[in-house]
Amino acid sequence: ASSSSSSSSNHNYNAALHIFGPPKMFGADLHLPSMPPNTVGGSNVETLRRLGRELTLINNGELAAADAYRLYHPTASTRPCWGYSLEAAREDITNEIVVLFRSDENYSYDRALRWVPLAELATRKQAQLTYHMQEVGPAEDVVHEILGVFRDVFEFAVAANWSHEKRLEFYHSFPFEEMTSKEAVIAFRPVLFGCSAFEDFVPEIE
Repeated sequence: ASSSSSSSSNHNYNAALHIFGPPKMFGADLHLPSMPPNTVGGSNVETLRRLGRELTLINNGELAAADAYRLYHPTASTRPCWGYSLEAAREDITNEIVVLFRSDENYSYDRALRWVPLAELATRKQAQLTYHMQEVGPAEDVVHEILGVFRDVFEFAVAANWSHEKRLEFYHSFPFEEMTSKEAVIAFRPVLFGCSAFEDFVPEIE
C-alpha cells in the first residue's frame, strides 16, 4: 500500500531541482510509499556509513556502483523496468528484505518510489542471463558520481536530522533522468547544495 504526501513549504531543494529541469513529477503532489508493516530500515547515520563503505569499495575497484544500485524489475505492475535500489529494510518476522526502488519509467507519469521484495528484483547479470535483458541506463562513472552526491547529502541529513519522509522526498525528486553523464552530475552539485535547504552546508568533495 502507498500513501500520498504533499511536499511541505520548507522543502526548498525541490525548487532547486525544478530549476535544473527535472521530470514532470513536479506537476502533482509527491506520492510516497508507506514503509511495509513490521519492517525496520536504516537511520540517516546508518545510511551515511553504508554509502561511505560502498564508495570506498568502489574506489578500490572491489565493487561496481551500477552492480550495487541498478536492478531490473521483471514483474513490475506496468511493464518490466530498470531502476535504482536506494535503501533496504528487513521484515521482523520473516526476515524478508525489501528494497526502496525508484524506477526509470520515462514513458509515464507513474515514475515513483515503491518498496519491492528483493526476491522480485534481478541484478544486471541476472537480468542478462535469465531475462535476456541488457541494461538501459547510466554508465558506471555516472552512478559512482551520484553516490558521491548522496553521501554528501546524507552528511547534511544527519546534521539536520531529516525525517524518513524527507529522505523519501529527496529520493523521489532527485533528477536521475537528467544525470546522463559524469559532467552532468558534477554540474548539478552547486545547484543542489546552493539552494536554501542546504544553507551553510559545505560538502567535503574528495
